[in-house]
Amino acid sequence: MIDSTAKGRWHVIALCLAALLIVSACSQTPAGGTPSASGGATTGGTITLWTAWGGNELKTFRDVLKPFTDKTKIDVRITTVRDVAQLAINVEAGTTLPDIAGPPTPDKIKDWAAKSVMKPLESFLDMTAYTRDTYSALTTCASSDCIGIGVAGGKHYQLFVKTQVKGLFWYNAKVFKGDPPKTWDDLLKVPVSGNQKRFCVGLESGDASGWPATDMIENIVMRQSGADVYQKWIDGKQKWTSPEIKQAFQSFGQTVSADNVFGGPTTVLSTNFGRAGKPLFANPPGCLFLEQATFITNFFLEDYKDLKSVSDFNFFPHPSFNSANAGNIEGFADSFVMYNDTPQARELMKYLATADAQKIFVAAGGTLAANKTVTNFPDPIFKNANDMVAAAKNVLVDASDAMPADMNKAFWRATLEFTKDQSKIDSILQGLDQVQASSYK
Repeated sequence: MIDSTAKGRWHVIALCLAALLIVSACSQTPAGGTPSASGGATTGGTITLWTAWGGNELKTFRDVLKPFTDKTKIDVRITTVRDVAQLAINVEAGTTLPDIAGPPTPDKIKDWAAKSVMKPLESFLDMTAYTRDTYSALTTCASSDCIGIGVAGGKHYQLFVKTQVKGLFWYNAKVFKGDPPKTWDDLLKVPVSGNQKRFCVGLESGDASGWPATDMIENIVMRQSGADVYQKWIDGKQKWTSPEIKQAFQSFGQTVSADNVFGGPTTVLSTNFGRAGKPLFANPPGCLFLEQATFITNFFLEDYKDLKSVSDFNFFPHPSFNSANAGNIEGFADSFVMYNDTPQARELMKYLATADAQKIFVAAGGTLAANKTVTNFPDPIFKNANDMVAAAKNVLVDASDAMPADMNKAFWRATLEFTKDQSKIDSILQGLDQVQASSYK
């Protein structure tokens, strides 16, 4: 889960939640229309929507939309766009935006709100009900200037629909049967057999290649050096060349070293993140562990349709580096923003906020809801993830997602360079310092 400070910064939040693990048309609503899934009236027409989802995630989203489209007869035209920068490119070029899409990078939220590029939830949503039913970490804001969770000028712009937890280590339950390692050193000592490697890693993701490595490094920073260093790093006040960030890169380097990773660094760089877990279930298994978020189970089931949770795959929490920071966990939330104010777009946004919509996300597996009343977890894995977050000391925002766009992309690229040649760590981090100095102005 995520939150932000009164100065517009993302910050640490302590959650004590009992049940978290947590697409333009001009037609108007016809008089006397039949009730829609969102409680309004049938409108017809179309919605253009961009999402980063593909595969099973996209299939599930279409399942979520079906009750809405059946009742409203609105045609939701979906385009998968994985590069968040495409929104900014369209805005700068004056090109038409989709009616609904994901949010911009945090550094653009305040400006886009001021220019009415985004439409506030307050213009169409019952905010009392929304804030009551949505986890408060996603909806509260200490002042009108905080932008980390899509709030600017005292108004909310991001509609949260589901949540994920990152930094989980997944394994084949028929292969790894030992006790989950509690510390990083314990993790590196887990024995492997034959040609098996300890880790599988995949960093390829098109224009966004490298993002899985940023998640891995972030999970190390928060546990090695703590929440304060982590926040300073997000805010551009912690140098990349500092001992803390360098140490985190070096620890990440252990997971992608030739000795430890399946296929070696070259395979890591060329393997798509969604396929990285395939060797876990190969015969013989190619690796023991894969670090990834709760959504990765969608990809396991794409590759191996007969796998069963718990009996075939499971996870353990990210091992700790020191007891003081062991309770820090990285969270992520999926959200939508309305860019064109049409009756159809309003209807869909209202629907996506409902428990009925979010129950479909959760029932399909691979995620948890943003609506705290939704607890229809399909299997014990997600209940366990929920319980883990409920017991967390702090749940921290994805650091790279909260950094300026230039910094975020530079971080992605840097992880690829480092994976290819770890001896270049000093020059890589110096380059990131230079981007930091320019991108936070």
